[in-house]
Amino acid sequence: MASDDDGEERPRRRRRYRRRSRPAPEEGNRLVAAIVVGVVVVLFAAGGWYYFRSNSQTEAALAEMRALPLVGVLMADNPEAEARLKAAVQEEISNPSTDGTTRPLALIADLRRQYILPALRSSDDTSATAAVAARATLAAYLQKANPQACREFAAGGIQRPDRLDDEGQRLFRNVLQALETAYRNGRKSGKPLPMATRAEVLDMLRDAGFRKVDFDRLNAFATLSNDVACEIELKVDQVPPKLPADKRGAFARFVLNN
Repeated sequence: MASDDDGEERPRRRRRYRRRSRPAPEEGNRLVAAIVVGVVVVLFAAGGWYYFRSNSQTEAALAEMRALPLVGVLMADNPEAEARLKAAVQEEISNPSTDGTTRPLALIADLRRQYILPALRSSDDTSATAAVAARATLAAYLQKANPQACREFAAGGIQRPDRLDDEGQRLFRNVLQALETAYRNGRKSGKPLPMATRAEVLDMLRDAGFRKVDFDRLNAFATLSNDVACEIELKVDQVPPKLPADKRGAFARFVLNN
């Protein structure tokens, strides 16, 4: 932890402090957006290391997309989604996009909203918190082994997971497997479970020990060094076990759905 952390504070005192010092709504939204930026991209783009090349053949491009986190299982579970992706790839090959977002990746974002997020919203407490815990384990390892990759993970996803060392790749695969488990659990259930609101997440972070220095770092995440960015990522991923049992799943589902 950083040396400017001001030490432990009893939960009751934090609760009283929260009533006096709750951030304004706009500030809270910025903070929560910073919290989840490192989680969202890994769900469908593996940190952005996939990119569509206009000279790729259709099947090669589809194979690349199947390797993306949760996209392969999405395609296997929904043949119509695979057909739509194939059509998007073929259209991109014949008429490349010029607005900075390729058709296949734009479609993946739409499919994520249509299929993946509702499933994660329905994942039970065990699978949702396990997915966040897997992230914490990877971040803890990368904090010492590869701070740059850890920062990439925190900022949106590791650009080249294949360049991690053997243990890093193993832990990264564990993250993907945990996400898939949560996705399949929620898809089977199909019943949305309670998910924390943005305001509740801010309160949960305080209950888990976040202080002004932590929120300041989240709010200025783009300017952080590799080490500090990794530290704050790890601290976020370690929140669920520090919460009461009835709040852990709601926090984890929020993280997985934003």
